[in-house]
Amino acid sequence: MDLAGFWALIERSAQETTGPIERGDWLAAALTGLADEDLIDFQDHLDAQTDRVGSWLMWHAASLIQGGCSDDGFSGFRAWLVGLGPVVFDRVADDPDRLADQPEVQRLAGRHSRTWAEEEWPYREELEFVAVHEYERRYGDCASIYHAQTSRLTTAEPLPQPVEEERWDHYDLAESRQRLPRLAAMFPQAGPSRATPEAAQASLMQAKEGLERQLAESGRTLAEFFRGIPPRTP
Repeated sequence: MDLAGFWALIERSAQETTGPIERGDWLAAALTGLADEDLIDFQDHLDAQTDRVGSWLMWHAASLIQGGCSDDGFSGFRAWLVGLGPVVFDRVADDPDRLADQPEVQRLAGRHSRTWAEEEWPYREELEFVAVHEYERRYGDCASIYHAQTSRLTTAEPLPQPVEEERWDHYDLAESRQRLPRLAAMFPQAGPSRATPEAAQASLMQAKEGLERQLAESGRTLAEFFRGIPPRTP
């Protein structure tokens, strides 16, 4: 399976279903028809794509949106990004702040996470482990698709090296506003301290009013800001 075939399955799973559970079931059924090599290819492509968005900046974006993000949460978040499809994925991989353009993210802004429906959460465990579970179904619970991936590597295929990145405190509001300005405006109360829906809403409105004042000085509207339109030159 090549990369185009991988993305074709991801996109079709969205077209054929109406929710994450049904989508996971559809993908699981689709993978049962694959040869072992294609199944391992699918996992290879999934790993490669989630590695593309495995940056500290993307983790910061996930932490802003979700009010904090664990290691497992970030893995599920990256699988969710893959589930958005190749066009959106490529856009946000290059600039995580572009997640502010996504309707799936916009409808979470200003709402306490306790009010989010399960299908709204930016987390897709069913996609993250769909090939893992299919491999176990074929060869038993002790079988590992990750071991199968490693076993077919040759000495001519070097393992990817981790990228050294600058790191910072995810809960530093000044860093958030500098590095992810649009997401920081949409989710102004960084970290797991969003105590109540009312407090989150009040914080959002306060941030929105402050942002509008700043934008008025630069000649931009709030809509232009969220679309990424730069300030007008004087």
